[in-house]
Amino acid sequence: FKIAMPYTIPSDNVQYDVTMKTESLNASYSYITVPKIDNDAFLKARISDWAQYSLLPGESNIYFKGTFVGKGFIDPMQANDTLDLSLGRDRAISVKRDMLRDFCKSNLLGNKKTTSKAYEISVQNNKNKPIDLIIEDQIPVSQVGEITVEQEDLSGASLDATTGKLTWKLTLQPGETQKKQLRFTVTYPKKINVSGI
Repeated sequence: FKIAMPYTIPSDNVQYDVTMKTESLNASYSYITVPKIDNDAFLKARISDWAQYSLLPGESNIYFKGTFVGKGFIDPMQANDTLDLSLGRDRAISVKRDMLRDFCKSNLLGNKKTTSKAYEISVQNNKNKPIDLIIEDQIPVSQVGEITVEQEDLSGASLDATTGKLTWKLTLQPGETQKKQLRFTVTYPKKINVSGI
């Protein structure tokens, strides 16, 4: 690597960092939230033509609009054609995930037990510009033939049947609120103890 800018580094046995190169990269921005785990939305930058910049793996300091938002790790070896960078939390997006108790119940019919669960996810854009937001959640996936999971309402989410991962892709206008529901029922023999539904 050639460092274009000359530096004077004192010989005082102290480590110094120097800027090797500065680049401006085009990125597309979106927000992502996983309200089952955290009620905040995170800004994500996606860089599509990153390979031409010879990025090295290592720790990164993330600045957004001139403000330090945290540290990350860039590993170009793990990226495919798009490099994703997290730019931290954005508290201007309100996220809530509430259990809908009217739909949550357990029943016993013969030797079968059914447990129904329902949640409502509410997101609000408190910014003065539109945003793209990805919401992720999950429904249970049975690994045992005696246990079945019935999807009752996924509010148009795309479902990965292998993992149970749900994904909603939304565009929220300034001040707009949208709500999404997920409802499912798990049926299993009463002799089996099922937890974490």
